[in-house]
Order: sequence, then C-alpha cells, then structure tokens
Amino acid sequence: MLLLAAAPCSACHVPQAKAHERTHMRHTLATPAESAILRAERTGKLGKYRYSIFGDRYRVTDGEQSLEWPIRWAVGQGEAGQTFILERAGVLYESRVSYYADSNDLGPTIGAPPGEPGSLLEAAGRELTARGVFECFSCHSAPSDSPTGVARGTLAWTRTLKAGVQCESCHANALKHAAQVATKPPKLKGLGAEEISDVCGQCHRTWADIAANGPRGIGNVRFQPYRIARSKCYDAADARIACTACHDPHDRPSREAARAASDRACASCHTQPGKTLCKTGAAKDCASCHMPKYEIPGSHFKFADHWIRVARKNDVYPD
Repeated sequence: MLLLAAAPCSACHVPQAKAHERTHMRHTLATPAESAILRAERTGKLGKYRYSIFGDRYRVTDGEQSLEWPIRWAVGQGEAGQTFILERAGVLYESRVSYYADSNDLGPTIGAPPGEPGSLLEAAGRELTARGVFECFSCHSAPSDSPTGVARGTLAWTRTLKAGVQCESCHANALKHAAQVATKPPKLKGLGAEEISDVCGQCHRTWADIAANGPRGIGNVRFQPYRIARSKCYDAADARIACTACHDPHDRPSREAARAASDRACASCHTQPGKTLCKTGAAKDCASCHMPKYEIPGSHFKFADHWIRVARKNDVYPD
C-alpha cells in the first residue's frame, strides 16, 4: 500500500501545506481506497471485450473467458479522467481502458494501440518496463530513498513512495531540511522564466526535452514549458512570463481567481497609459483568445496552448 502523504514541512509552513492539499498536483496518484472514481462500478467495451472496475478490481471478458486483476494505483486526479495501474504476478501493467469524466464510463487509454485487442491479455493492459514505472511514478509521487536492495521501477520500489506531488518534489533537500540536517532547499522565489521552467519541466517537459525527442504536432500541447518558450513574448530571464506568474503551485484557486491571475500577468507587460490592452477593447480573459485550447485525439480533454500568440479561428496548430 502506498504511504499516505507525510507532512514534515507542515510544522513550519502551515498555510502552504494546508493549501497544497487542494491542488491537482497533490492528487495525481491515489490508492483504490482513496479514489472517488472507484467507489462506483464503471463499465466500457472495446470490440468484443467488456470491462468493469470497482474498488480494487479490474475485470475484462471476451464473453467466454475473463481476467480479473487487482488495481494497485489510480493515476490522475480525475477531473478529466483516471488510468489504472494493475498487478499481475508481481508485474505492473497500464490498464487498456481508462475512466473519462465527460462520458462517465471507460474508454481506450490514450496512447494505447488503436482498434480491438488481439487477445484477452492484450485487452487487459500493457506491461510496464522498469523505466516506464520509474518515469510514471517519478512525476505522480514524491521521491524517497529506496530501501537497500530495492531496485527503482519495481513493484517494491513503488511501495516506498508517497502519493502525489509533495514539497520535496519541487524543493530539493526539503526532507533533510525538515529533519534539521544542515542543508536548505534552494530558493525558487525570484528565479527567471527558464529556471522555473526547468523545475516544472521535470514532469511537464522542458523545451529541450520536446525539441530533442518530440512528440511533434498536437501531441505536445500538454507540455507547457516547451510551448511557452516558443511565444514571441517569452524572455528566459523575466519572471513575469514564468509558470508561477499565473500558476500558484501551493494552492488551487477558483476559475475566476485563476483567470484574474493570468490577466494580471499579461498586464504586467502589456500596459500602456491611456490605451486598451487589446485591439478588441478587451481588458480581461486574455487567455481565451491568445491561448486557444486543443484536444489531443482520445484524451477527452482540451489543453490550453501555452504558445501565446494572436490566434485566429481555424488556425492550423503551430509546431
């Protein structure tokens, strides 16, 4: 069972710790018992295969034979959807189907092979390599020192982690500092846009990651540090265009508050006395025009494109 969120930092940083519990990042990973989605039965189908999930059980049948595996973890906080990590004989698998909020049922997991699976085993899910497990859990949980002899990327290794993004995910040496070891986390306040992008890009991918390895096309819309770095107004040294200019990593504001924060960030540069901020005369909700939303096929969710620009209706996705 995954360790519950430890809060060694909360003894001193009370407001930040309480607010952080509301964030999406804090809830990027959960045990089946913690997943609200798994409290009700969900069903779906792929060709002749029928699926159901409930509690910690994942079942798939072709009408003649069935497989039923335990769900070990639910990935994603659930606003758009949730994917499930399964266990079979000590090996972890990514579920072939995921839950999607827009349809309130199960559909093909994004990135899964298209079409009907070729066998019952393929219909259940995709076996994860050690590297795949490490990359997945590194972003959806907090780092920890694995016990001696436990290899990273294994089932045993995942049991040493803490669910969700924690203080130590962004603040290096946070746990040592909380334990009064003579070290302090580096200060993030005052960093420039590129430096903040490198911190956020550990999970959201940096410009260099995508430029070198892809993906190309609409698939990279969800890698915000890469997209924003391509904006005409991007300045690597200027904190006014950093991720944290719009996004508070310690809290989850209301939609209205988040929109206002975004508008303030735009106005911090785009302000001229006696003139409107925009040719349309608008002075708010800048992102609705300058950061259009795109849906990656199969994702059931629209991502705001962080390539800030003058976007026009029916524009081809720029890459």
